[in-house]
Amino acid sequence: MSIRLTVQLPIKAGEADAFEAAAGPALARVRAEDQGCEMYDLFRSCDDDTRFVMVESWATEADLEAHKTSAAMGGMGEAIGGFIAGAPVMHQYEA
Repeated sequence: MSIRLTVQLPIKAGEADAFEAAAGPALARVRAEDQGCEMYDLFRSCDDDTRFVMVESWATEADLEAHKTSAAMGGMGEAIGGFIAGAPVMHQYEA
């Protein structure tokens, strides 16, 4: 059974393009390095440049838990942390 996450990310106004540029390599690193990563993609709102959603899929709960403390996840935080305007909203699902 796969574990899916949606993570709503509020981004500072005027920072959408810079955020996407910073997030791209960090997303690729997670996909390449974190075991069990089936999907790790970022989507930009069509009508609000301050709203992004990350959609993740993990093969197992253990893979997701390992990801939370991985070096790649740490790199993600470093890459995008300065662009975040508020608390992310995360929802977890089973598929």
